[in-house]
Amino acid sequence: MIKNAKHKQNISATQDDVPAENSEKPKPKDKKKISKGTIWAIKITIITFILACCITFITEIASTRSNVIISILLLLFLIVIAILFDAMGVAAASCDPAPLHSMASRKVKGANYAVKLVKNAEKVSNICNDVIGDMAGIISGICTATIVMKVATANDMSTEHALIFSILMSSVVSAVTVGGKAFFKTIALKNAKEMMLLAGKFVSVFARKKKQAKK
Repeated sequence: MIKNAKHKQNISATQDDVPAENSEKPKPKDKKKISKGTIWAIKITIITFILACCITFITEIASTRSNVIISILLLLFLIVIAILFDAMGVAAASCDPAPLHSMASRKVKGANYAVKLVKNAEKVSNICNDVIGDMAGIISGICTATIVMKVATANDMSTEHALIFSILMSSVVSAVTVGGKAFFKTIALKNAKEMMLLAGKFVSVFARKKKQAKK
């Protein structure tokens, strides 16, 4: 009995000495990543809210106080913006940074900024796809409703005809937007390097202006 008791004590002691494999504590780096992601999510939510309020207000005034042709042009502009920025977000997420590093070492214009954009692909795609792309899509819906209201009022349409016209307009806008995004996504995947280099050149122009303003 005494031997068995000692044997059990030895087993329990050895079990206590063995570190538990499943009880790994989260690394401090993981906590930092989570906190940075949370801060970015809060920032982008606030920025999107402010931008959406401003752009929707401007679009509403421009579309309601202008004629139908200007409203249609504004709608087309919003659709193009939604398609192009969606493609830019896809290019940032799928671009291989190695060729851009090579261009940056050869001091190709805009290559340094293109590398930075690819390094921050998550934020770039979030801004391009979710903030600008989706926001332009939502505002284009408001612009479509304004055009429908103007055309229906100008032509004294009945409620049924106005409803049919509204459905047709919304369907056409949705189809053009989705089809355009699908088409340009294919182009963005095949020409990601060229698109990011173009974006880098665009960003470099504003960066130089800021440097000159500071001087």
